[in-house]
Amino acid sequence: MRKSTSPVLATCVAALLLASTSQAALGQTPPAHGPGSVHAQLQAQLHPNTERQRQAAQQEAERSLDKEAIAVIADTQEALRAIARNDKPAAIAALERATGKANILLARNPATALIPTDVEVQVIDSAPADPKAINTPNLAVIAAVARRDYPRARVLLDSLRSEIRIRTYNLPLATYPAALREAARLLEQGKNQSASDVLMGALNTVVVVDRVLALPLLNAQDAIAAASAERGKNRNAAVQHLAVARAELKRAELLGYGDKATIAGLDKQIDQLQGQIRRNENSTSAFDRLRQAVDNFFKKEAALLHRGDK
Repeated sequence: MRKSTSPVLATCVAALLLASTSQAALGQTPPAHGPGSVHAQLQAQLHPNTERQRQAAQQEAERSLDKEAIAVIADTQEALRAIARNDKPAAIAALERATGKANILLARNPATALIPTDVEVQVIDSAPADPKAINTPNLAVIAAVARRDYPRARVLLDSLRSEIRIRTYNLPLATYPAALREAARLLEQGKNQSASDVLMGALNTVVVVDRVLALPLLNAQDAIAAASAERGKNRNAAVQHLAVARAELKRAELLGYGDKATIAGLDKQIDQLQGQIRRNENSTSAFDRLRQAVDNFFKKEAALLHRGDK
């Protein structure tokens, strides 16, 4: 299983560098709300929750991993090492183990094409914190695509990410067992290099599937929970937390994590709720409706952002 700590750190550093490069190229300075503003202080309180959210996503993804499929990959790698040291008996034994486990998986999962073997969970938060600062790079992306400057467009798009990316590596049951059998056949014929090439090719067919959790939507959920906790103690703080939720929802829309119509409806709910809090009215049911609406929206967007590639 891959360690997530180093890739997370590397991705965060790379994302920050991409953001700085993109903003410099656009003549921008990194956006901020102003360190002394109440809004900035409240929003800053959300960021420690990002690691908690990443850990939860990591644990959930790891529960989906299949031990037998992991063993198939490990045995394939062992066969490659044995071939490299010209140890044919060890290579054949490793391939037999891998083939047996792959056949069991295939019999156990006849309708499932992909079996999870590994996972990486990364936090990528390079997008501007201020929703007003997002429009400039958005326009720059459109301009870059229009003139087919795709390398620049990709860099700019990477500076507009605010997400937890769950990347799962999957064993393709439709093709992998046949590759193992072909490698064993080549080994028996003394064609070690060809067998090695087949196994390397099989490992390269592992399918990568990405699922994305939008950080602005997670932040909005946290801000709404914080507002609910404060409403009976500090109405001004509750109103400010709801302002953070509104800004995060707008940020989600601008970054492509949500549709405008749904976010407009949520914004209206927040506006009405802020009015209730200012007037010291009972807001319990309004908070429940808002929380449920944001939760449903988050689940819908997480499903829509599920995508894969080889």
